[in-house]
Amino acid sequence: MKVVYSTSCLVHNPEYETLSGKRVPYLESPQRYEVIREALSDSEDSFGFVEASEDMEVGEHLLSVHSPEYVEYVKNAYDAWVEDGGDEAGVVPDTFPHPKLINFKNGDIDVTKLKPIAKAGLYCFDLSTPITADTYKAAIAAVQVTLTACSILTTESKASSSEGPVGVFALTRPPGHHAATSLSGGYCYFNNVAIAARFLQSQAQSPSSVNAESKPKIAILDIDYHHGNGTQDIFYADPSVYYVSLHAVPDYPYYTGTASETGIGPGKGYTLNLPLPTYTTGDEEYLAALRHAVHKINEFGAEYVVVSLGVDTYQHDPICKFGLTTAGYRRVGGAIARAGAGVGTVFVMEGGYFIADLGANVRAVLEGYQTAGKGAAAAGSA
Repeated sequence: MKVVYSTSCLVHNPEYETLSGKRVPYLESPQRYEVIREALSDSEDSFGFVEASEDMEVGEHLLSVHSPEYVEYVKNAYDAWVEDGGDEAGVVPDTFPHPKLINFKNGDIDVTKLKPIAKAGLYCFDLSTPITADTYKAAIAAVQVTLTACSILTTESKASSSEGPVGVFALTRPPGHHAATSLSGGYCYFNNVAIAARFLQSQAQSPSSVNAESKPKIAILDIDYHHGNGTQDIFYADPSVYYVSLHAVPDYPYYTGTASETGIGPGKGYTLNLPLPTYTTGDEEYLAALRHAVHKINEFGAEYVVVSLGVDTYQHDPICKFGLTTAGYRRVGGAIARAGAGVGTVFVMEGGYFIADLGANVRAVLEGYQTAGKGAAAAGSA
């Protein structure tokens, strides 16, 4: 399996975040990235590394998901913040545009004239997603990694033989699934999996296809501990992208991810939330839900599967409350290999914060996927 990475993903390194009212060291640290790379490097027979080019132009692909004003904000927020007297540690909001703030809801406020502290709350929904001097560079690098991985996937899928489904791993940082069209949060700035889905559609779509109904089908399987509110929001009315999420309830981001959220308009029925209880969800409970998710993805008939790969479902994760094991993650990877009936899959890194076992858990998912895929191919050719 190809592993795509960029050393520029390491430069985003906030000093702190606020959790439960306490200022704590930033959990989504560069060390996470390094231990995953190290763990996969130890398995050279299974993984080959590809460095994404920092010269890759990503503007068109960013704008397929995010609004121009939001992209411009993330790019320039830090400089404007510091110039206005903000803390050089990073841009952090202290006021948010709550739905009950009538003037904002009625559109009576010119957002272009808001001070940097006000814009911070407009474009971010929590206190764990600061923008530092290097955040934009790292977030762009994560998009470059994602697009490179998707390009490899499309090329290898066309050339694949009977060796099983093609898988590629995008080692991204910062993560992305909490980021919406014009909103950051949950350590996320640009939604890497959403950008991947749109890119894969653009590569698979015939030039003569002009309507939404003819878009190639993409399934997004989100196995992070937290609900991917941003990804759901982006595709909530889109029948060409089937979003499936397994996540904890009750937990962050608290206000999304119920089973009743199934899409709107033409997208009705193309969102599937599988909320799972905290403290009592271990390997068996999780795998039962995952098998159901895979069954629904296969019914959908996706041309590609994009996986939001979070291993914060681990039994020792410091901020999460599931009980998955490293052995369980290998089975998770095996189950994912059956999604889409053998179509290509791109894994995009999201969460996971128990540093000691983080690399081993990611490797277990990917190796489980590869082993199951090869086994299925061998059975099919027997």
